[in-house]
Amino acid sequence: MSKKISVILIFIVILISLFLSIYFPNKGKIESEDISINYSTIEKNGKFGIIDQDENIIIEPQYEKIIIVNPHKAVFVCQLKDEQKIVNNKNQEIFQKYDNVQPIEISNGIYEKDILIYEKEGEYGLLSINGETITNAKYEEISSLGYQQGPLLSKKDGKYGILHGNGNTIIKNKYDEIQLDEYYTEENQYQKAGYIVKVTTEQGYRYGYYDYEGIQVLEEEYNQITRLSEIKSDNIYLIAAKNGQYGVFVNNSKIINTEYQTINYNTDMEMFIVEKTDKYGAINLKGVQILQTEYSELTINGIYLYSVKNGEQKVFNQQGNEINIPFNTIINKTSNSKYFIRNDVGNYSIVNTELKKLTKQNYKFIEHAYETYFIVTNEQDKVGMIDLEENVIVEYNYDLIQIIKGKNIVQAIDFSTNKTDIYDDKFDLSLEITNANIELLADGIRVYNNEQESFLDDNGKIITK
Repeated sequence: MSKKISVILIFIVILISLFLSIYFPNKGKIESEDISINYSTIEKNGKFGIIDQDENIIIEPQYEKIIIVNPHKAVFVCQLKDEQKIVNNKNQEIFQKYDNVQPIEISNGIYEKDILIYEKEGEYGLLSINGETITNAKYEEISSLGYQQGPLLSKKDGKYGILHGNGNTIIKNKYDEIQLDEYYTEENQYQKAGYIVKVTTEQGYRYGYYDYEGIQVLEEEYNQITRLSEIKSDNIYLIAAKNGQYGVFVNNSKIINTEYQTINYNTDMEMFIVEKTDKYGAINLKGVQILQTEYSELTINGIYLYSVKNGEQKVFNQQGNEINIPFNTIINKTSNSKYFIRNDVGNYSIVNTELKKLTKQNYKFIEHAYETYFIVTNEQDKVGMIDLEENVIVEYNYDLIQIIKGKNIVQAIDFSTNKTDIYDDKFDLSLEITNANIELLADGIRVYNNEQESFLDDNGKIITK
């Protein structure tokens, strides 16, 4: 064989290898959606059809019900009397070689956008929205866990597991029950929620835990498992009970022994209050005992721990050091770390980090608004706003004042007249309106009633729409 032929053969082998490396990992892969297209339903005389983002009629209204699985893909589940069919944007029936194709509802009209289920001989499999078989029909049930796109609850041979929408098994089918722990973050929503699994033993139910990737964190040996979903962290914090005794795990590491009758977590202080034989103590997130389990009463109010032992009342900070303040005084955080709200039995004041009072007048209630501004209630039960120097920046004319979420806008309401005043970020009056409805927008708010409508930007300035 000549050297030239050998080079050609090697080149052909490389090309074939490259093709296989691209083809097989992507075989059955769901095509990306076209976000330039946005389908929605249209209703006419009680019948439903489909329009696109430009309001062009794609399917004339003719069906009793239409489910749009993915607004960017031409796959529509259409119901007419007792007949259901899946059609494309030409109203042509698709997926006809599959039986009983159904969308997978996550919750309240939200569906898995890339996958469907189909039936064959009484069992179910997964089908991509592009019409490709993802799994054979081998499951007794396939359904959403709720909340998540992708992972699905599957049942096979009477046991539950977790199946990903791409066909991969996340958790094998060997459990009597699986529940999502409902962990949620703004960034990932429910996609990093884990799974609490249950088996039946001779001693009763036992629970274990898997993370969102299907890695087992705790074996099935606990009477109860609860995730502390309020702790937003890459670490998983679990309260688990064994033989009626509770402990705390971070991932699979025990930071609090399973020896307590109750464990309660406080978000503000990032602290556990533990109880053993009617005595209470405090343990922090690292598992360090801040207060020994020896108090007859132990509660968290604001930023301090309030304890009772042998009739003696003491106040402690987050480090377990005693604080010299009256037992009935509560100090609360604000969103500005320089300032706190002090409550002396209904008499409110603003204090600094050394607990020195910054206000001189008496207030029945104080709430931090933002920056150096506060919403206050005076002794006549009227609500206004002040700054740190106690200058009144919104008069005491209202029954309720609140900052509109995510905006530098003040909403002030007089209940007797049902009048709403809107103040901008400079505390100038922008709008007066009765019977107001407020709609949050991406770049401001819409304020309206039956007679008028106004739009304001994020700083409360009137804009023209």
